[in-house]
Amino acid sequence: QQTLIADVKALLAADGLPQEFGLEEADCAPLVDAALARYSQDRPRRAHKDYAGDGAAYDFALPADWDRALSIIEEVEYPQGEREPIYLQRRDWTLYAPGTSQEKLRLLRDTPQSGKTVRLFYTLPHAADGSSTTVPPNDLKAVAWLAAAGGCGALARRFAQASAPTLGADAMDHQSKAAEYTKLGRELERAYEDHIGRASGPSGATLDWDERLSQRRGDYLTHGGPEER
Repeated sequence: QQTLIADVKALLAADGLPQEFGLEEADCAPLVDAALARYSQDRPRRAHKDYAGDGAAYDFALPADWDRALSIIEEVEYPQGEREPIYLQRRDWTLYAPGTSQEKLRLLRDTPQSGKTVRLFYTLPHAADGSSTTVPPNDLKAVAWLAAAGGCGALARRFAQASAPTLGADAMDHQSKAAEYTKLGRELERAYEDHIGRASGPSGATLDWDERLSQRRGDYLTHGGPEER
């Protein structure tokens, strides 16, 4: 998460902001968490768990890492191991007691026999901590863009709230910066959406967005527009 936070602060040119408008690390962490939650919906982690049949059980405990809020079942394979995989129809299984401690996979028409295996394919949310992340390297910048887009919204609101009419020239400056952060936030979110919406592409494709956003941002947000320099 530290790498993502550093990228977010760099994208927002946070180190050059006036102290009263600055974003501390504590402000950035929730932005990263929110971006990871959305990214987890757009490109979830995929996992599977196998269950051995015993000729009696048709209920199976969900995996230990199942997230009640974000995980979903993608496929149920039974019997597992066929050359051409056999996936059960959606009407053949259900998620029993969802959202409760009794939540489990229930097969509605099959009772797996001894020697047969049920394979559950499911999704997991992405995570990041101080030393590692489950986000693939090629998507890290995109997640940082999304988190920074949220930061732009926060900064735009701070500058807008500070632009009271009595502040004169300062108010105009704050209004200008609020508008700039609003626009940058839209660009960052669009960059994320363009990246995620691309099924495949050259590994360096995101560099075009890095350069464009860098040129767009520069020190414009913290030191005024070209006419002021």
